[in-house]
Amino acid sequence: MRRAADYVAGLRDGRAVFLDGERVPDVTSHPAFAEPIRRIAERYDAAREAPERTTCVDPVSGRRIGSMWLIPRSAEDLGRRRAVHRFWAEGSYGLMGRTPDHVASVLTGFAGWRQLFDRGGAQFGDNVVRFHARARDEDLYVTYAIVPPQIDRGTPAHRHPEPFLHPGVVRETDAGIVIRGAHSIATSVTMADWLFVSYITPLVPGDEDYAISLVVPVGAAGLRLLPRRPYATLATSVYDYPLSSRFDEIDTTVVFDDVLVPWEHVFVYRSVERVTAQFHESPAHVTANFQSLVRFGVKLELLAGLAVKLVEVGRGEGDPVTQATLGGDIATFCATFDALVAAAEHYPLVSEGYARPHPQYVYAGMSLQRRLIGDLYKTVRELAGGAFQHLPSSERSFESPETRAATERYYQSIGTPARDRVKLLKLIWDFIGTEYGGRQLQYEMFYSAAQPVVNRRMFRAYDWGAARGMVDRLLSEY
Repeated sequence: MRRAADYVAGLRDGRAVFLDGERVPDVTSHPAFAEPIRRIAERYDAAREAPERTTCVDPVSGRRIGSMWLIPRSAEDLGRRRAVHRFWAEGSYGLMGRTPDHVASVLTGFAGWRQLFDRGGAQFGDNVVRFHARARDEDLYVTYAIVPPQIDRGTPAHRHPEPFLHPGVVRETDAGIVIRGAHSIATSVTMADWLFVSYITPLVPGDEDYAISLVVPVGAAGLRLLPRRPYATLATSVYDYPLSSRFDEIDTTVVFDDVLVPWEHVFVYRSVERVTAQFHESPAHVTANFQSLVRFGVKLELLAGLAVKLVEVGRGEGDPVTQATLGGDIATFCATFDALVAAAEHYPLVSEGYARPHPQYVYAGMSLQRRLIGDLYKTVRELAGGAFQHLPSSERSFESPETRAATERYYQSIGTPARDRVKLLKLIWDFIGTEYGGRQLQYEMFYSAAQPVVNRRMFRAYDWGAARGMVDRLLSEY
């Protein structure tokens, strides 16, 4: 397993990160990026200290590997994967979605379904399997860029007013292919080692120049990273902004200024059909979203804990109406969601030797997640009432001799000192009310797709045949 120090050292690779128009000399020490990197680094060291949760024996080689790289062959293997996903999620309380185990799940789905990539030539299947093995053996942090900028949603890439607004192949050489264009929302790329580049958005015939699937090191020549405004630089203190100051996995636009990608790092080349199939014909999409749901379950536990502590601080836990709200609006969803994740694990669909988390339960969880996350935020706001408007401006109110006594007296609740009560309320507000909290809500609603897209995936995953069969049996009885 990788050491934290080695991970951090690997980020000093000359990567071209531009914040507010200026190049960042070292992301590991810059205040916008240092704390999220520290969180990931600490988790790498923690993974080394918990091998029973984070590693397993590879049945092919007999060697011990990181469980997030295990190609699942059974429900038991999915249980091992669920354990390592939960381990990574616990490091950020479920607030960081693109931890190293997410795209590891995509690459694992690819490697377990190499026959799809072989359709373009055996060399492409070899590339997939070889890179998966490398990422596994080096314990790499890979993230992805698979969504282009919203330049014109109604026009395919090859019909844009100028070419290569979206990433595409400018030319090919003996050494590889040259990529030009830009992708948006490359979450966590500033603190990752490698970037997987392709399209989850639909391509159409004529888009062959854009029909690519490949990996590139984040420090590659010609690759520029343009992050959105980081929330850590806005935080005045950890006490006042405990989440945004530490757990911001910064979303970034990636620009390819004629980046040379060697042939051995190319998985799909000029095939619209295979770019689409790589996610949904292979197990990659359902395997990656299994990770997402495990991570979201950890986040739900945090939300439930915040809600009940909010009620306890206000001494409202004995109120029947409040109990009904906690039980019906929060606990019910948390328990249901956990059951869906467990069902996806325990009832896999096994084909070609690969155990997919059951798509019916994965997509049911995704559909419920994005439909109900706003309601959960609303419930917590209602439990808080006007408490968020009744907070001191910053932690310094407790330190100034001019305001200390009044702050400690008037911001307390019975049984809870003012500093502890304010600390909890600021934590909750950073979760659901600050700009960071707004990004968290938007992420959960759209990290995979819009609601109609998720619903169509659920339509395809559900066993309509069994439902029809029951009706046919009933009709045949009379």
